Amino acid sequence: MKIIITESQYKKILFESRLKSLENKVDELKDFFKKVSSESKKQIGLDLSFLTTWGVTIAGFVSPVQQYISGSFPELSSSDLALLSTGIILTYYESNKEMLGKVLEKIKEKELIFEFDKSLEVATKLKDVFFNFVNSLAIPVSKISNMLAYTFLIPLIPDLYEVAQGVDSLNIKETILRILSFIGISFSGVFVKRLIQEIVKRFKS
Repeated sequence: MKIIITESQYKKILFESRLKSLENKVDELKDFFKKVSSESKKQIGLDLSFLTTWGVTIAGFVSPVQQYISGSFPELSSSDLALLSTGIILTYYESNKEMLGKVLEKIKEKELIFEFDKSLEVATKLKDVFFNFVNSLAIPVSKISNMLAYTFLIPLIPDLYEVAQGVDSLNIKETILRILSFIGISFSGVFVKRLIQEIVKRFKS
């Protein structure tokens, strides 16, 4: 039997599909942080659970770096990649020098100094690109504090571009609310709503 749907129904299905893709990516970010945290505890007895609240944000930044390093150094094991990722996490999101020193000792022990330096290089470039992108939006720079808090958006940007195509004002609001519900983080207030809204507007124009 042939089922005919209206254009508005088709747009709704497409919109829901894109939102589901966003939700899946957020779930992947949560899993990424859990795996890195678990591996870190197993390898060097380092408990990263105190950073769980920031897990999605951290993964949004570190996961793309790990993917790049994994492609550049296919010989690295999952435990090697987790160790390098832990080093990046402690470099950018935690000021505890003792913890970072412990990770660096393990990196030296496993002869991964070159790979770690490359990881930091890629992380710095990613950070700069993201910060420049955010600075280009219609948001006063003075209102942007600690932009690393919003790096959860990095892997979501391609999906936000897809959502922006043909989206109306009501769907923009729904998109923002749904993303915030997926993430469930404490800093999801006025600024992050404005940030997502401006990204969608940029892609829509």
